[in-house]
Amino acid sequence: MEEPARPAGTRLPLPWIALATNARAILWMLLGAACVVAMSAVIKHVSRELPVAVVFLFRMAFAIPLVLPWVAWDGFKILHTRRLKSHFARGTVGALSMWCWVFGVKYLPLTTFTAISFTRPLWTTLTAWLVLREVVGRRRGMLTLVGFAGVVMVVRPALDAQLAVLVALLGGAVSSLTLVQVKQLATTEPAARIVFYFSLFGTLYALPFAIMAWTTPSLPQLGWLALAAIAAASAQYCVARAAALGDATLITPVDFMQLPFAAIVGFALFSELPNLLTIAGSVVIVSVVFAIVHVERRRRMRPPSS
Repeated sequence: MEEPARPAGTRLPLPWIALATNARAILWMLLGAACVVAMSAVIKHVSRELPVAVVFLFRMAFAIPLVLPWVAWDGFKILHTRRLKSHFARGTVGALSMWCWVFGVKYLPLTTFTAISFTRPLWTTLTAWLVLREVVGRRRGMLTLVGFAGVVMVVRPALDAQLAVLVALLGGAVSSLTLVQVKQLATTEPAARIVFYFSLFGTLYALPFAIMAWTTPSLPQLGWLALAAIAAASAQYCVARAAALGDATLITPVDFMQLPFAAIVGFALFSELPNLLTIAGSVVIVSVVFAIVHVERRRRMRPPSS
């Protein structure tokens, strides 16, 4: 991360300014982690009363009015694109990932699902190797294998919900593809356009499934669904602010606070007590993901060989 500029009119030394910037990045990331867990808890609560397809539909649909002010600020001409097929593909994969999220949150303990959601960097390694043909070093490959061993530990106590475990793992794998797609789109497409078309296509995908399983939400249920969308948008904003202030090695470990947050919320609201094996597996996954971030940072800082 670049050295922070000294704000005009301040006499604070640069180390103190850097410390304050890092503290702000950590606080933003903590808030983002809390928003993600809040979204999961709200979805878990409302999905007890509504079908997954209906929850999925409103989760996607309520994102559209949240992104419209962003689009209006930049001008609606920003929606013009020559890569509609790429947005359609991104919407397809992203919608599947979000459906897996809703399904997994409904049927798995909150801590178990949160731990599984942290497998995305592990799947990203496989995606980069299989799809992008990137060279994966021996160290990162070994870390990935250890990480999946942690996954086995996490899901072992929840094997009675085999379908939910498989769907949650599928969601982690698919979400790694969405990262690749977003990186490819971002070369020409602004963020507002990417988010808008993802929300639009996701809503269109969800609509026929929701119609087949339709249950009309009550006003309180609509309020919960809107709150889930707001929490998701807030999480994205917080993570973006944190990323602007601190580098990955600073903010990534903070994101793992989702696990204790999920354990507290799961116990307080849903009477879920994490199994010791789940806790141990979560520690393995968190350690591996942190190590992968560190390995990647060192690799990028290494001067290219002549």
